[in-house]
Amino acid sequence: MATRTPTRRPDWRNLAIAVVVPAAFFAVLEGTLALVGIEPVLFEEDPYVGFATRVPLYVGESGSDRMVTAPNKLRLFNPQRLSRSKPPGVYRIFCVGGSTTYGRPYDDRTSFCGWLRELLPAVDPSREWEVLNAGGVSYASYRTALLMEELVAYEPDLFIIYSGHNEFLEKRTYSGLIAMPRAVRGLGAVASRTRTYAAMRAGLRKLRPSPPAAATGTQTQLAAEVRTLLDGSIGPDAYHRDDTLREQVLDHYRFNLARMVDIARSVGARALLVTPASNLRHSSPFKSEESSGLAAAERRRWQSLLDRAELAKDEGRLDEALAAVDAALAIEPRYAHAHYLRAAVLDLLERYGDARLAFERARDEDVCPLRAPAPIPSIVAEVANVKNVPLVDFDAWVDREAPQGIPGAELFLDHVHPTIDAHRELALQLLRTLRSEGIVAPSTASTDAVVDRVRRRVEGGLDRDAHGRALLTLSKVLGWAGKLEEASRLAEQAVAASPGLPEAHYQAGLTAQLTDRLDLAIAHYRSSLELAPNAATTHGNLAAALEKSGSTLQAILHYRQAIALLGDQESAYKRQLTETLIKLGATPD
Repeated sequence: MATRTPTRRPDWRNLAIAVVVPAAFFAVLEGTLALVGIEPVLFEEDPYVGFATRVPLYVGESGSDRMVTAPNKLRLFNPQRLSRSKPPGVYRIFCVGGSTTYGRPYDDRTSFCGWLRELLPAVDPSREWEVLNAGGVSYASYRTALLMEELVAYEPDLFIIYSGHNEFLEKRTYSGLIAMPRAVRGLGAVASRTRTYAAMRAGLRKLRPSPPAAATGTQTQLAAEVRTLLDGSIGPDAYHRDDTLREQVLDHYRFNLARMVDIARSVGARALLVTPASNLRHSSPFKSEESSGLAAAERRRWQSLLDRAELAKDEGRLDEALAAVDAALAIEPRYAHAHYLRAAVLDLLERYGDARLAFERARDEDVCPLRAPAPIPSIVAEVANVKNVPLVDFDAWVDREAPQGIPGAELFLDHVHPTIDAHRELALQLLRTLRSEGIVAPSTASTDAVVDRVRRRVEGGLDRDAHGRALLTLSKVLGWAGKLEEASRLAEQAVAASPGLPEAHYQAGLTAQLTDRLDLAIAHYRSSLELAPNAATTHGNLAAALEKSGSTLQAILHYRQAIALLGDQESAYKRQLTETLIKLGATPD
């Protein structure tokens, strides 16, 4: 009879010792380091970018305990005031992010932050609320995180973070560090919360001081304030397709979102994330670029197909337009404008599901990505889940509210900036989330009535001329970028907001003229001249529009007026007007 070998059982005592002894040693070490004053590193530094210097957002107000927005920051930030020490009973909220948080093209008053400031005391008067707008124009996540390192000194209770559209604005490069597996970086984040890690890091730095970041190549050194690639004269032409860099930028964004949550928690504050949303239907790509080199003959065929598709669309031959653009995309599948053209045709054919996908592809193939690409909302949701922080899915709300599920001009003023109404709705979504989180007290009062009172008060205090000028500026920027249809739409909105602004009528006339809508251009130029009759350029442009429309005698009259208003000055423009008159068989006087 065979002898049965007994089953070996695990030695639980040895296993317990193997776990308990190192844990006890670590606990004793942590306690000892606490006694000698070593504090844990509460949040990671950004290993990917450094800054030449730090310029504070807030500076002390002379003769008081108040802090104000630094004068040299007012170009990019709203003016704000707060006490250095938070008064008892105040719940302090900072809204951070880029120009959407700022409230562009307007300002703080009609931003979601401004709306929230007005709504909170109306729906919950049980506590004193302080809502500060720290959104910076063109600020990407890494600059927002750096700013939060300053803001945590002001005893915040909550950070509302809306970030994601500006990640590709500044030029930077990444070392191999960003290729480190995310799980490994996560272990580093956990270790950095311990005093042991802090002591080891401090000791290593004393033994081997770090060389300048520029020498190590591990960090891109950025200027103290934003310098975007668009600031140069070449604008979007500075951008070229780089899929590797794109993935690194997205990885850096993910890192910084998590880092911002940690920065908030380092002082006991909470964080709330918002998914950024953008205009799909009425925002064409800023720059298209081929993904591969085409032979000369193939390039000519590709361009001919695109031209044919554009013409067929304009003439209403939609099936022909779709066939042509599909053939062009078969040759060059990553040309953003071709996808946008295809989306527009599908939209007109009322194939809205296919149109939505094509609009998204146009956004994501844009070589100058000034709208958050497809992965950004998913990254925000991922970080919110991993970090266990509340999420307001503004992107999903925009999709639900948009006609046919394709966000456009009814919700956005340009490519990313929401309308005043959309900002108000975002504030209401934030309010509902704050209530569900127990930050805002529940109420039995009618929210609709409260919101209506707040809406009438806010909108009643708006400066319509200021809003007209803001829309006018935005129209000029989009015109500079070559987006004439969007520039024209904004110019019309500027006229509607401020009909007494001659510059708005002029811009509306110019954009109409550049898109060959001569009757509309002539009407706007005439309106502009009624308000500013001595504007030589307006007379000159009106003359050119009248000439092209066949009204030669009227054109001659306005050419002469433009020349007379230019006086004795000699300029290329005056010579051009004079030469045009002579060609028409007339003289300047």
